[in-house]
Amino acid sequence: MSVLPSVSQRPPVSCGWFAKPWQAVLWRNWGLVPIDRLAKVLQTDEAQLREAAGQLGLDPDRQADPVWLARGYLTIIRQNWHLCTYEQICQLLAMREETLAFILKEDDFLWHKMGSFKPLLDPPVYQPLTWQELAYTRDMADWLNRLQPEKSWHQENAFAFVRHFTRLLSEEERSEAIRQVVPGNDLRTVYSYFALYGDPLMTPELDPFPDALLAEYARMGIKGVWLQGILYQLVRFPFAPELSEGHEVRIANLKKLIERARSFDIGVYLYLNEPRAMNDAFFQRYPQLRGTREGDFWAICTSHPEVRQVLEDAAYELFSQATGLAGFFTITMSENLTNCYSRAGDGYLCPRCAARKPWEVVAEVNNVLARGARRADPSARAVAWNWAWPESWQQKISPLMTENQIIQCTSETHLPTLIGGVPGTVVDYTMSLAGPGEHAKSFWQAAQKCGLETCAKVQFNNTWEMSAIPWLPVFDKVAEHVANLKGAGVRHLQLSWTLGGYPSPNLKLAGRLMDGIGDVHQFLSEWLGETLGDVADRAQQCFSRAFEQFPFHIGVLYVGPQNYGPMVPFQLEKTNQKASMLGFPYDDLDGWRAIYPREVFADQFEQLVKLWREGLALMQPHTGQSADFDDMLRLAEAALCHFASTANQIRFVMHRDAWLEHRDGSDRQAMLAIIDDERAMVLRLIELRREDSRIGYESSNHYYYTLQDLAEKLINLKYCADQLTYGTKTGSNE
Repeated sequence: MSVLPSVSQRPPVSCGWFAKPWQAVLWRNWGLVPIDRLAKVLQTDEAQLREAAGQLGLDPDRQADPVWLARGYLTIIRQNWHLCTYEQICQLLAMREETLAFILKEDDFLWHKMGSFKPLLDPPVYQPLTWQELAYTRDMADWLNRLQPEKSWHQENAFAFVRHFTRLLSEEERSEAIRQVVPGNDLRTVYSYFALYGDPLMTPELDPFPDALLAEYARMGIKGVWLQGILYQLVRFPFAPELSEGHEVRIANLKKLIERARSFDIGVYLYLNEPRAMNDAFFQRYPQLRGTREGDFWAICTSHPEVRQVLEDAAYELFSQATGLAGFFTITMSENLTNCYSRAGDGYLCPRCAARKPWEVVAEVNNVLARGARRADPSARAVAWNWAWPESWQQKISPLMTENQIIQCTSETHLPTLIGGVPGTVVDYTMSLAGPGEHAKSFWQAAQKCGLETCAKVQFNNTWEMSAIPWLPVFDKVAEHVANLKGAGVRHLQLSWTLGGYPSPNLKLAGRLMDGIGDVHQFLSEWLGETLGDVADRAQQCFSRAFEQFPFHIGVLYVGPQNYGPMVPFQLEKTNQKASMLGFPYDDLDGWRAIYPREVFADQFEQLVKLWREGLALMQPHTGQSADFDDMLRLAEAALCHFASTANQIRFVMHRDAWLEHRDGSDRQAMLAIIDDERAMVLRLIELRREDSRIGYESSNHYYYTLQDLAEKLINLKYCADQLTYGTKTGSNE
């Protein structure tokens, strides 16, 4: 019996711009997956695949870069989700079903990102092309080569940025970084810019925090780094020891990381989301521990004394073995099924927890973990993040937190919004609006009354508003947020979730402002010099004002197309698919827009783009004078490509829907004009991405797109234009 989730009856989304489905498999995996695996998946030989690659305009001699299998497997899974069967995806990655099942379950909600369904499809296999299909393929390749004669999309440089951070530090560099360390005991923690989320301590060769990265963080004023920890993988799990295989290796690697980070005055923290839910087979052995159910999993009920003891002992063992581990933070609701109340009140489904208050159960989990950690190391810090705790808990839960925890709140939670005349409220993170909101301030005040320290969870580099760019040059928004936090009496900061960990000017500015040093203009002048600093300041003011136009809503963040930007294909027919969380935007405009009417949603992105362009216009005449200035400009322009493409996609779907209903020629002409503008965005992003391998990357999603994906979008645009102009795949729209 397969351990993978069941296959749905829902069909896949077609990519009709290829003559055959197997061509799409070849295109998306060429240079990422070794050719022998592709040949096995497509049931052909390597010679035929190289010939087919040449027909498509790909480099037939290109070899696969092994870095994709190590650091980009999520991209490969996503790219093949609507093309290949489970078996074929496992073959592409040389992966066991059990490993793919673990990734789907534990690698930061991947199953949800895939839409919580696997399409039903026939496995694509190689078939010879008919002469019509071959003619279409060659015409497509010739057109693409004329459009990009220098073949920029062949020059993939994915993960090139990793080399900068994994280089060996000279003694001079190490000493300089240590010399710049700012004394202090305030928490300022960050997640690695390129850590693998699922099981990073089992792959030391893919070090999430190499010394060169730690040195950069030290220069930014960072005092802590964090990574995910799963207790049954770190210490022996008495209920199911087989799940703990390799825990000694993980602990050994964790101890090495702790020692290396300590040399830069940086502590190591773990994110604990415990206890992890288990399947029915587990509870056949331990029926007395069964708690609330969600899908194929049940909570291990923390109201059972034996479970609480196992949790406390696990934390004790972890901190006893990983000597010097600085601490941990918890999320006790929403993220995964853990305690019986972790899913918004479903604890009543558990006979033990039904008789208890949810805040009592949640406080108890935090206390048990903190007690175990401090029994091993009294200096260990325990941070309880109130993620998804209801507002009504403000006065109830802090008095129950008996282990001197630090209470952490997402700063912007419940911040009221009024964008485009539409009222709303912030859930999740935002940079376009500066927190904190009253929700966080009330929680902090309640905690402070109980003698507990407080911490703000913030994003100062990027958010799901735009995560494909490592940092957004909106310094005024960072400064406004820092000033508000200081006014609320908050000392500690968690500076990123899985996104937002790049060692950037934004983080350095935030640290300086928290320490009361200077302002934005002074920072930019010191960083870039007086003249370029002044230009950068005026430009970032435009970017900051532009970003305020972002139509914020958690639905927009999670399912809107802005993070994938110009790689999202245009669809001439409705896919009837619902956009998934940071996975597939499809053409789901009514999902993207959340609370905003279609016209308001489109207008907000168009206003954002207009104001953002004004900032770029200020910077562009000054290129070539400073590498740092040019870097800021490049990232700002890449962000514009994403925002402008999002505006194009919104308008395209609006005109497409009207055209499908009325077949009005004006809608057809509007779609053709949007295709022309979108083509320019894609071409420019190809150039920017070729120059800068950071663009399009985010650690928990890997690459949103490859250069070949962007080239595929050009093919998709030609296909759409040909259909609109000639009613066929063939023809030209040059």
